[in-house]
Amino acid sequence: MGRPSIEQHLQHAALSTPAFVYDTGTLAEDTAIARAAIQDDHSRLLFALKSFSIPDGLRHIAAGVDGFAASSLFEARLARRVMTPGQTLHITSPGLRPDEIDAVCDTVDYITFNSLPQWQRYRATARDRVQCGLRINPQLSFVQDARYDPCRAHSKLGLPLDQLSRLLRDAPDELAGIRGLHVHSNCDSEDLAPLLQTVERLLQELDPLFDRIEWINLGGGYLFDTPHNQPALAQARQRLAARGDFRLFFEPGASIARRAGYLVASVVDLFDSGGRQIAVLDTSVNHLPEVFEYQFVPDVIGDCEDGEYEYTLAGSACLAGDLFGDYGFRAPLAVGSRVIFPDIGAYSMVKANWFNGINLPTLYALDEDGELREIRRFDFDDFQHMSGE
Repeated sequence: MGRPSIEQHLQHAALSTPAFVYDTGTLAEDTAIARAAIQDDHSRLLFALKSFSIPDGLRHIAAGVDGFAASSLFEARLARRVMTPGQTLHITSPGLRPDEIDAVCDTVDYITFNSLPQWQRYRATARDRVQCGLRINPQLSFVQDARYDPCRAHSKLGLPLDQLSRLLRDAPDELAGIRGLHVHSNCDSEDLAPLLQTVERLLQELDPLFDRIEWINLGGGYLFDTPHNQPALAQARQRLAARGDFRLFFEPGASIARRAGYLVASVVDLFDSGGRQIAVLDTSVNHLPEVFEYQFVPDVIGDCEDGEYEYTLAGSACLAGDLFGDYGFRAPLAVGSRVIFPDIGAYSMVKANWFNGINLPTLYALDEDGELREIRRFDFDDFQHMSGE
């Protein structure tokens, strides 16, 4: 089903707003795009649950991936429920807990330790039960906004490359039992050239380590729907293949999930505020937290530069900054009009919250045959359970 028919369908479908709708066909399509980009005999495609974790949707993704990448025990347990035979489960987290490490080892196949002390603390527990790796901070920054930059100054994400280089020189036995490396150095990048730069840096600085490892996880942070950038990916794989027979893992999240998601809202009030028309929606930026956290301005279906009717789209929360942005439409909005935010499949429902007691969006799946299935409707019991009642 093409994008225009999906949008038209959501304008008129019988659904309860606010609604989070994920299109299963797009999930499958973008999974296939990512697989085609990385596929060779040595590469494996994982899906990062941190971007999207609705079990029904994950089952559609599972059909096209080689496994999942988790950031917590709960994500790992969820992945196990949707995985198919032969798939592998990986975990890395700055905050592995001592009271959970046994459960983690019972659940996953690969653990990447985020720091040297974390490895030293848990290696006796983990190394004979799972494949153990070490996350590396290559100390190459490609992201201008430090809030998104995994390699920012004093980053909490991974062992700095210069420290690992000294360790290899002075105390290599500390790495006995490490069978893989994990590096994640970018965010939302359409350009894969930084991945090649990262690989070159690792090969140059850590040459002795490549004689000891069996696999390399090249992380996420890249969008795989830009074919003109694929030569850099091919070169990175060729450089690693020339150095050794490694298994390569890639773990995109947003690249697979983003385009599949829609937030459907309804206008509940309209009024003039100092010459600007305010359209209040029955949703909130707390259902799309990155709007407020990172000043992300989401697209809206029907918004156009020459729109005669201009509105500030606002959420229902008492937060003054509960604003999606200013938009123009060719037809006026009215109470009851639907407003649809596309391309919000990633980092939306996984971050959505109950601030002000505003109900979470009802979950729907839009199947490839055009059928809209209600997956979960939240209610007051959910709200009071979350609050400890």
